[in-house]
Amino acid sequence: MQNSTPMDAYSISSNGNPAGSSEVATEQPADFRTEIMNVTEMEQSPDGSPSLNEEPADESEITNVGELPGTDVEAQFPAEYEKFWKAVEDNLQDFTGWVYLLQYVEQENHLLAARKAFDKFFTHYPYCYGYWKKYADLEKRHDNIKQSDEVYRRGLQAIPLSVDLWIHYINFLKETLEPGDAETCHTVRGTFEHAVLAAGTDFRSDRLWEMYINWENEQGNLKEVTAIYDRILGIPTQLYSHHFQRFREHIQNNLPRDLLTAEQFIQLRRELASVNGHSADDGPPGDDLPSGIEDITDPAKLITEIENMRHRLIEIHQEIFNHNEHEVSKRWTFEEGIKRPYFHVKPLEKAQLKNWKEYLEFEIENGTHERVVVLFERCVISCALYEDFWIKYAKYMENHSTEGVRHVYSRACTIHLPKKPMVHMLWAAFEEQQGNINEARSILKTFEECVLGLAMVRLRRVSLERRHGNMEEAECLLQDAMRNAKSSNESSFYAIKLARHLFKIQKNLPKARKVLWEAIERDKENPKLYLNLLEMEYSGDLKQNEESILTCFDRALHGSLPMKMRITFSQRKVEFLEDFGSDVNKLLDAYDEHQALLKEQDSLKRKAENGSEEPDEKKAHTEDATLASTQLIDGDMQANQAAYNYSAWYQYNYQNPWNYGQYYPPPPT
Repeated sequence: MQNSTPMDAYSISSNGNPAGSSEVATEQPADFRTEIMNVTEMEQSPDGSPSLNEEPADESEITNVGELPGTDVEAQFPAEYEKFWKAVEDNLQDFTGWVYLLQYVEQENHLLAARKAFDKFFTHYPYCYGYWKKYADLEKRHDNIKQSDEVYRRGLQAIPLSVDLWIHYINFLKETLEPGDAETCHTVRGTFEHAVLAAGTDFRSDRLWEMYINWENEQGNLKEVTAIYDRILGIPTQLYSHHFQRFREHIQNNLPRDLLTAEQFIQLRRELASVNGHSADDGPPGDDLPSGIEDITDPAKLITEIENMRHRLIEIHQEIFNHNEHEVSKRWTFEEGIKRPYFHVKPLEKAQLKNWKEYLEFEIENGTHERVVVLFERCVISCALYEDFWIKYAKYMENHSTEGVRHVYSRACTIHLPKKPMVHMLWAAFEEQQGNINEARSILKTFEECVLGLAMVRLRRVSLERRHGNMEEAECLLQDAMRNAKSSNESSFYAIKLARHLFKIQKNLPKARKVLWEAIERDKENPKLYLNLLEMEYSGDLKQNEESILTCFDRALHGSLPMKMRITFSQRKVEFLEDFGSDVNKLLDAYDEHQALLKEQDSLKRKAENGSEEPDEKKAHTEDATLASTQLIDGDMQANQAAYNYSAWYQYNYQNPWNYGQYYPPPPT
């Protein structure tokens, strides 16, 4: 069975060019394929754009619009511009606002205002290929051909899989380049090669391939047309059958000598001669011409040979077609499930998300690395705002390319998902794995400055410093979070984390104790503080810490905690003195105090039943009462952190797969 390159027997090179066709071979720079396969950085600046046999416009012509010829830096923007601009500046995620702004600058046809709007828009939404076309058209309307070309290049760097944008760009080149210039053909062919290398394996890339074939036909380059068919017939695309039909017509309507390179023609002729029982070395004595290229003078033999060659060419490609048809059939259902292959801010239906996930799993299991990467690139266009797919892409690339992983995370975090925490945290973890500690710090710090108040990110920064021995920095981060907390409960959350760090990591119980006591002064009704303080005291020498433990119990009992909480702490105090106390008098006093609290509770219940008083704490503190009802086992506090409801402080409507609430499981019994 042949693979996707049908003419291996006739020395067709791996990039689809006939061997010996040096002109075509030199016109196939693989920038875009290399960028997709290696997933190296594809910046949106002109510096990274592909060479298309033309010097790019000077960078200042694009980045500094004030220096462009014929423009006035002091020109006033349109009257309503500031209104539309402020709307998107206040909310960069307001896609509708961006649409209104871009429509307005197009309508006003104000070049400087349009450049400012489009350039800013593409820093957030580079996958909107239609707006790249609008931007390029705007420059073209102002006769800025070089600037229009640069806009196209930037767009293609941002979204190299866009078949539509490639077609628009090629049409732009045809319109703007000199038809009679010898370099024009070279430039257009080079651009076609960039296009099919970047987007030619897309299932819906048929229009691009047909455009390439038609253009080569117009140039009269039948050999190049054959080489293109050699490539497309081995690629699973939507119109695979149509391509094969057109290939058959191409073979039937032209002479084999005109369709093949000299080397391919000779090899095919030799093969047919061998099949027909003729020796490949039966040339006339003394003839220096290599066998296979001598002319046939007998018209009947010539016609027979031509038909045999045509039949053999179609037969070879029929094998490729059959294999390709099988590959298409395996993907057809997935492709039909893709209803929105382009980018949009509107959420995708669950069925489409499911289809993408299943398609990716299929391709990972059955496809080549190139096909997997191309499918991921297609997926993150349609699903750019779903971090699950970016994470899946990065995880896949971990087995193939470190730079590829970094590039995927960078695009996701800096462009498409600047406010999604999980992808940033995974990027930071990846950089930490690679030993790039400063980069990991920078990623987490930058994200935290962008999205304030996420405990999960602050705790990740703390753990990063702890893992690398920077205990003082870890402590400072927790202290800073505690100081800048927006509520007493949030401050208490970080106080508990800081105390645990000081006690468990730095082995500094007095300092940890001080942190919690200060937190209790600020948040007297928070039972979690008392529980964590007791847990720490229980973890040490109980005889030595007895006074501190009793002091904590007394503060809880005589403070402003709800009645149920006070009774729970009172019961635990009695249990502690019973199990570990050194003074029976304290035990008896604690027992009496507990009985008094129970009587007070009964009195409050009776008043509530008579309607004379409503115990507010009954409902308001149900969760905390449940929390404090944990048992003291083997001298340790059963502080089930899952019940602490830490996740309430993440301040983010986000499923937390890290399950921070389980950081501190109950101690073993």
